[in-house]
Amino acid sequence: MAIVKMKKFTLLAFQSQKKELLQNLQRLQAVQFTEFNVEDEQYKEYLKQDSAYVEISEVEDKQAQVKFAIDFLSKYEEKKGMLNELKQGKDSLTYEELEKRVENISWKNEYVALKQLENNITEKNQHISKLRGDIEELSKWINLDMPMSDVKGFKNTIAYLGTIPKNFLENLREEIGNSFDTSYIETIGEDSRDANILIVFHKENLKDIDIILKRYSFTRVQYEYQSVPSEVIKEFKHKIQEIKNELKETNEEIKQHLMHLQEFKLVFEHCESELARLKSYEKFLASSNIFVVEGYVPCEDSNDFEKMLKDTLSDNYYLEIEDAEGDETPVLLKNGKLTEAFEPITEMYSLPRYTEVDPTVFLMPFYILFFGMMLSDAAYGMILFLGTLIGLKLFNLEDEMRKSFKMFCYLGLSTTFWGIMYGSYFGDAISLPALWMKPDSDVMMLMIVSVALGLVQITVGLAIKAYMYIRDGKILDALWDVGLWYGILGGLILWGLSAFGVIDNPTLTTVCKYLALVCAILIILTNGREEKGIAGKLGQGFYALYGITGYVGDLVSYTRLAALGLATGFISMAFNMMIGMFGNPIAKILAGGLIFVVGHIFNLFINALGAYVHTCRLQYLEYFGKFYEGGGTAFKPLKYSSKYVNITKK
Repeated sequence: MAIVKMKKFTLLAFQSQKKELLQNLQRLQAVQFTEFNVEDEQYKEYLKQDSAYVEISEVEDKQAQVKFAIDFLSKYEEKKGMLNELKQGKDSLTYEELEKRVENISWKNEYVALKQLENNITEKNQHISKLRGDIEELSKWINLDMPMSDVKGFKNTIAYLGTIPKNFLENLREEIGNSFDTSYIETIGEDSRDANILIVFHKENLKDIDIILKRYSFTRVQYEYQSVPSEVIKEFKHKIQEIKNELKETNEEIKQHLMHLQEFKLVFEHCESELARLKSYEKFLASSNIFVVEGYVPCEDSNDFEKMLKDTLSDNYYLEIEDAEGDETPVLLKNGKLTEAFEPITEMYSLPRYTEVDPTVFLMPFYILFFGMMLSDAAYGMILFLGTLIGLKLFNLEDEMRKSFKMFCYLGLSTTFWGIMYGSYFGDAISLPALWMKPDSDVMMLMIVSVALGLVQITVGLAIKAYMYIRDGKILDALWDVGLWYGILGGLILWGLSAFGVIDNPTLTTVCKYLALVCAILIILTNGREEKGIAGKLGQGFYALYGITGYVGDLVSYTRLAALGLATGFISMAFNMMIGMFGNPIAKILAGGLIFVVGHIFNLFINALGAYVHTCRLQYLEYFGKFYEGGGTAFKPLKYSSKYVNITKK
């Protein structure tokens, strides 16, 4: 099975049973609701879009509080290593178990306590920031040997503390010194721009001094500290240390609350699942007494769906259910254990439309083959295979991650196979004969094989296109749009082989030449069949024939199978050559061993990434372009949230 067959339903039931119904549908995890459109005007008067915005708002507020607690406590949780996290995975619970556990969790008091602790930490950090700012400011006056508040305590004189631009200081000192005998200016400190000064003068000169200071951009500062700046700074630093000690105590207190972190996560999952039910109301149309909704259910779950309706609603409902049709139907993929590992490759491009074929089963063998051919080192392949196999056995992986591990496990086997064919084991580090050929010695053969494999994949792609035409009853379209291309490509290839002396059969050569010519003429005549007018038909036909250049480009693209395979081998041999250049045995063991490990790990990673990307490219551009459009929408049933724990049906 590939694309799961769907049934479309219309359900009408009483409002009083909606809540229980949605709970049971969520347990089933097999029903997707769609927007219901009322076409009959007389029903629009009675049926309005349903909503639960008040309940949603309440649950979202509750969830926001729970999320705060999770984020706050998670910062103090002891971090596990990535391997430990993968090994442990998520806990699994049924929804019934989740509900029972959530009922016994008194999380609100715990939330209030955590909020107070957060406010306490925020206040302390703000106090520290203020003290540090004060210290930075006071550091400018650290050379002042008197309490800063004392500058206001003179009887007959006035003292100012303030700053002035450095380039004005000497002019100010000179003008005041020349104008007033009873004045004193002392520079306390300075930075690149300003000077910090103390100026003392007689009270009777106040007005004149103020005028002069203003002209020189003097900015007065006033402090109430009762000690000299150095003592105040020392006191502030001591206070900062005291607050830091208090923060450590607060942090230790918070860690005592970590035992409640998992409880908050369970409450969050419960809220998330409840929100999923409440938000589904938006897909319903309802009156004060009834509601109506449309949706989809997989055919394989339709019996369970109807039984659940009967058990929940008794006979108080109306149901219409029929086979789904059309590209608006959501898509659910279901493949065998081998093929399902490659579903993420298809989904990364685009899901198929409901009326298309699932390309996963058709790309899977080529993907395995091409990836191994590009990485092409038996040792690398065994590392990839054993690493992912161990991960599958030891780690508690989620479905998507498990698919990726399985895919790379298969790709590791393919890489091992091609490495044995090429005789590559960490490049040439292990000298074993190739079972087929050495790529660096048979480059032309490798290129020919790569293009030949590309031709096979393109041929399969065209065959799938023909199947889709025939399935839909478009037999002539299959002949014109696929059969003619088989003829022209096959004729040209055989004609070319005869021109290079590979085939020595004049009759076959003549037949192939005319086959290609006839198919080319027919492509011109038939590919514009949807156009109006002779000119439009011929123009479209010639344009279609021009597409043969695209086939040539596609075949050339497959030479990357050879290129990346050669790159893997050459880089491996380069690292091995570097190791061989060490003459000293000790250096060869120590430095050479390091180069071997680091170099080959790097080569494995970078070329595995390259093989993954370029194999995807061959599927998406050269292969899918022949038969696949995509654009389907994923089937998203009403189900449970599984962010922190896996919620299972049973």
